[in-house]
Amino acid sequence: METDCTTNTPGNIHYSDDMSAPDHDPGKMFIGGLSWQTTPESLRDYFITFGDLKECIIMRDPNTKKSRGFGFITYTDPTRVDGVIAQGVHRLDGKQVDPKVAFPRKAQPKPVTRTKKVFIGGITAQTTLEDINNYFGKYGKVEDSMLMYDNITKRHRGFGFVTYESEDIAEKVCEIHYHEINNKMVEAKKAQPKEVMQPVPNQRVNQRMAQPRPTLGFPTGGLPQWSNDHTALFNAYASLLYKPGQPAYSYHPAINIYKR
Repeated sequence: METDCTTNTPGNIHYSDDMSAPDHDPGKMFIGGLSWQTTPESLRDYFITFGDLKECIIMRDPNTKKSRGFGFITYTDPTRVDGVIAQGVHRLDGKQVDPKVAFPRKAQPKPVTRTKKVFIGGITAQTTLEDINNYFGKYGKVEDSMLMYDNITKRHRGFGFVTYESEDIAEKVCEIHYHEINNKMVEAKKAQPKEVMQPVPNQRVNQRMAQPRPTLGFPTGGLPQWSNDHTALFNAYASLLYKPGQPAYSYHPAINIYKR
């Protein structure tokens, strides 16, 4: 069993992402800060001195198979957990370890949407809109269907949408999830509205973007009154570059000094 956990929870409570058991086992503990040399046997040998254990595991990287530096133990008698916590300092294989009570983390609720529109993905290039209608029409009346096409190649892009007259029919199709059309498994899932699929925009970024941008000292909103007055434009720009002690510059209409 590979479980990813968070170890920076304050106090003596650790929240685990292990939701395999429907109810929390009060005798389960998270053991953090394990040495790379610690084995399940040495972990058991140490903590069994506080009471009988019915589970003892060290979490390992699925690729390297090396210890990830933490594990779990479960006492047969949950009251033994109090004895482990009460001792305070625990050292195993020359390293101080950090035992905490393990509580399962509550799963984040997913947005629940009711829709009549179903996304169909994984469609073969040979599949036509008629094939889609013939297959998905078996589940109920189809109000609308479409295949999404590439504007350049004029071929469909391998996905489309089917809209039923009833949300219940769409629910049933999505619960089956995979459907076989033309010897190819396609995926059916709810077509999510944009406000569900897109991340919430950063309010601070939006506020910053909404602010008027500076125009190098020129009046905000442009210079309609100066649009054709090059002299005024140049003199305003030159004033930005002027520093005390330096000669000022101004613009004058060109004079042909070589004209005789």
